[in-house]
Amino acid sequence: MNGCNAHVAMGCNRVAEEKVDIFSPRTPINTEPLTSKYSIQGELGRGKFAVVKRCVNLETNEEVAAKFIRKRRRGKNCRDQILREIVMLELSRPHHRVVDLIEVFESPTEMILITEYCSGGELFHECVIEESFKESDVVRLLGEILEGVLFLHRKNILHLDLKPQNILLTKPFPEGNIKICDLGLACLVNDGEDIREIVGTPDYVAPEVLSYEPLGLSTDMWSLGVLTYVMLSACSPFDGESKQETYLNISQVNLDFPDYLFESISYGAIDFMKNLLIKDPRCRMDAAQCLTHAWIRGEHVPHPIESNHEEDEEEEEEEEEEEGEEKEAEETDTKNKGDKQKEVNSVLQSQPSAECEPSCDVPKPEQKSEGKHEKECSMEKRDAGENSEAEHALLSETAEGGALKKHEKKLEAKDASFVNNENSPSNPLNGDFSEEDSGCVDSVNNSLTCINDLD
Repeated sequence: MNGCNAHVAMGCNRVAEEKVDIFSPRTPINTEPLTSKYSIQGELGRGKFAVVKRCVNLETNEEVAAKFIRKRRRGKNCRDQILREIVMLELSRPHHRVVDLIEVFESPTEMILITEYCSGGELFHECVIEESFKESDVVRLLGEILEGVLFLHRKNILHLDLKPQNILLTKPFPEGNIKICDLGLACLVNDGEDIREIVGTPDYVAPEVLSYEPLGLSTDMWSLGVLTYVMLSACSPFDGESKQETYLNISQVNLDFPDYLFESISYGAIDFMKNLLIKDPRCRMDAAQCLTHAWIRGEHVPHPIESNHEEDEEEEEEEEEEEGEEKEAEETDTKNKGDKQKEVNSVLQSQPSAECEPSCDVPKPEQKSEGKHEKECSMEKRDAGENSEAEHALLSETAEGGALKKHEKKLEAKDASFVNNENSPSNPLNGDFSEEDSGCVDSVNNSLTCINDLD
């Protein structure tokens, strides 16, 4: 998904409808002993400052979860922080993707939050310890988590501690559904208010938390990207040998998807995580956009290599079509040239003598060369005989020298006319000529040879 979502970066996209006193819960605080109403059955989980136990209502026999939170932590009174968690749970009502707060007890040292019981346990157990999730399971469960996160964000609630330990299953996997719990670090985000806190679990905190920049709803989206990575691979994307190295990896977004972890994972899942694990909070998808992502909707997301391959195939097809068109055009052009050449040859073959007649008396090309020589020689001998007879008649008729000289001048003029005709531009032997005239030229050469022989 391209572009940035500025409206989810710092602050929320709506102003709270009413001012909420985060330290004044509406739920009554019961100061009676917990055991007066519930029997404690066993421990479900434990953290630094709290422990969760399974309890049973003595009247209804209903199973519940009781979270025992110490009021003093590191020598400080943290009661107000617990009250804020109660208010966040109250604001999260009612939603089927967030655990429901039932009631609150308080003792001198602890405050006890009674919530609905989720028999499926923590998501952490299934995805990290058991590694029982397939990609299709992750898609379904992540869709439910996103529904809960979207609800919280529409209430302007920033969770700040989304991780597998704070996601519960209503029933043992694969039947259970998602419930988001532990809003101990949650806070309200309003326009114009900056939240700068170093809070969260090291592997899941966003870069802006570490750089002490203002936090916003997009901070939760980073944690969801990490959560997705863990659910798919059972590994943390930024885990280092030390906490400092982990923080450095997060700050520099040293993210990769090794084949040994993601070889069988679709590109859609990787694309989903890449659009969440972005350093700039403004460029991360928000919860609503995540729910419309193709991978969450079960649609195929093409890998860039596949897209490039398809583009290459299209280009190859276009090139083949262009080559085919060019080849066809060349064949058509060659055919047209051949037809034109045939027409020219046909014209030349049908009128060969006409081209030669202006320059010389040459026989038609189809006659054999020997016939040409004999005919030319015969014609020259006949001309020579006629000239001798004319001379004899003139000499016998008159003895005057002027008549004889006049006859000799005519003969000289005739010989000069032949020489001039031989050197004239119209003679094929003295100018440029085409290959089609080669037959005529050969005939002329043969004729001249015969004339030279006579001389």
